[in-house]
Amino acid sequence: MPTSPPRGELDFLKKAENFAELRTRLNSLGLTSDLALLNEYASHIAECWFKLGEQHLTDARAALSAVLVRTVFSRTYYAVYNVSKAVRYMNSGSVSLKGDDHKAAPDLPADFVDVAMWSRIITTLYEHRLRADYDNWLGTASSHTLSPSDAVVYSGDFIREARKHLKVKHGVNV
Repeated sequence: MPTSPPRGELDFLKKAENFAELRTRLNSLGLTSDLALLNEYASHIAECWFKLGEQHLTDARAALSAVLVRTVFSRTYYAVYNVSKAVRYMNSGSVSLKGDDHKAAPDLPADFVDVAMWSRIITTLYEHRLRADYDNWLGTASSHTLSPSDAVVYSGDFIREARKHLKVKHGVNV
């Protein structure tokens, strides 16, 4: 795992604001010796989000085995959401730490493989998560367009593609 920020991840995220812009400013000032460490900190943060996504997928698989449909939809969405956050963070240098970031989950970089398809799937998983977490109407279960097993498969496939993307584009090994 890359080096973690000395004062913690949240402190780094708040003070750096946008690590890509900070990297550009340091470079323009000739402070290039600090760039590698800055990239290490950013990679560490991306790995933390990525690992959280993997944990959510593990929970989704356990929920699928236990036939906990609502939990499957909730955990598969959070799996792709957190991995998307890692990808978006490494691509743009920042992500929102507030609830509004869920709207950005499908906003993957243009060079992400099958970006339009993955954006649609993330949006669909989000809609399923909302129904699973908040709706208890008679028609809720029949309004799902994905099966729980499909949601798990899509989440696992997205994580594999995101892993490749982070490695190739950013040198992040997750």
